[in-house]
Amino acid sequence: MAKIGTPLEKFPEPVHGTSEIPKHRYLDRSFAALEEERMWCRAWLYAGPSSDVREVGDFFRFEIGNESILVVRSRGGLRAFYNTCQHRGSQLVLEPGCGHARRFTCPYHLWSYDLDGTLVHVPDRADFPATIPEDLAIPAVRVAEWNGLVFVNMDPEAEPLEDFLGVSAEHLAPYDFANNYHLAIDQTFEWACNWKAGVDAFNEVYHVQGIHPEILDFTDDVDCPVDLLGKHSRFLFTVLRPSPRWTDELAQARGLRDRYALSETVREFVSAAGLDPDEYDDQRTLRPAMIARTRALSEEFGLDVSSLNDDQLFIDVHYQFFPNITFNISIQHFWLFRARPHPSGDPNRMLWDFQEFRRKPKDAPAPERPEHTNHVWGDGSEREIDVVLQQDGNQAGPIQAGMRSRGFQGLRLAHQERRIRHFHAVLDEYLQG
Repeated sequence: MAKIGTPLEKFPEPVHGTSEIPKHRYLDRSFAALEEERMWCRAWLYAGPSSDVREVGDFFRFEIGNESILVVRSRGGLRAFYNTCQHRGSQLVLEPGCGHARRFTCPYHLWSYDLDGTLVHVPDRADFPATIPEDLAIPAVRVAEWNGLVFVNMDPEAEPLEDFLGVSAEHLAPYDFANNYHLAIDQTFEWACNWKAGVDAFNEVYHVQGIHPEILDFTDDVDCPVDLLGKHSRFLFTVLRPSPRWTDELAQARGLRDRYALSETVREFVSAAGLDPDEYDDQRTLRPAMIARTRALSEEFGLDVSSLNDDQLFIDVHYQFFPNITFNISIQHFWLFRARPHPSGDPNRMLWDFQEFRRKPKDAPAPERPEHTNHVWGDGSEREIDVVLQQDGNQAGPIQAGMRSRGFQGLRLAHQERRIRHFHAVLDEYLQG
């Protein structure tokens, strides 16, 4: 019988050594410029959800560093091109976000382009002393869709998206993001750190004991399998299995029998699922019951989870796609985090995009798209998101500030932090290749 769901077994992985990661990679403008020159323009980048370009004429702007790219559903299919008029360089679309157009007209001198980027109208065309080529078009950017998400690549010679994603795409296919989820939250925050520090924040669970200790009683941050998968990586974070750091002594100090007893947080989980927490006195017997209950509730609400195996129903399936997106996937929703370099070029600042996609009944229409909002971390708006994410974001500034110290030379990484080391190894393939 064929296995269903995402494969959860351990995969072979490369070894990347034990040397320090030099701090200049996070601090120097020259290194950021090298990333711009050799990596950002050559890697496949998540641009936005396919749901933003459903109909012919739908488009959105994607910003990465100094580049602005238009992604549009043309009559011939999905297209992408640089957001720049071929007359004198003005941006065609001035406002960020989504829109709908019959054609793109430069607001400066009214040059117009079809939805595929070809030039269709020039006012006073005969006045130009040099002939404007009949086939003049905005330079195209490669574009492809995967699982309801749009990716772009500025390198015309880049490998196909499916080759870039490799086995990670196969692993996540059972979730069927395109049909089972809809975008529910879309926010951008400015963080006071380098974009790579924003990626690092979600690439290991070594920090759980430090800034998320309140979740140790029901999550296992020690037995957390890590896999390095081509350019990408993952870990599998089990829920309803207490951390070994959550000892009998700590549990008893909270009035619990031992480390496996149901804490108040776990009892709330159980009650919310419609089970009686008094019928369970041990997380080891509770977890199978909660898995069965989750599958039953999903079917009751019309959520198709038939393609997922039982373990996936109570596990955080966590993938990082190089260079800058992280999937944090549970049965009810998934979070997508995207780290982008700051458009100013300042390596001490970055843009952190937070998108939440929620599961919906299959074939049901998606609710209206949420408004995209922009914020600066620390202005109070971050209090609206999950407290664990607040804790992660609050640490961004102190990490970058500490890196700038004369007393710090580089990152010393534990074995459990090897996803960060793997990330830097892949980055070097671009920078040195």
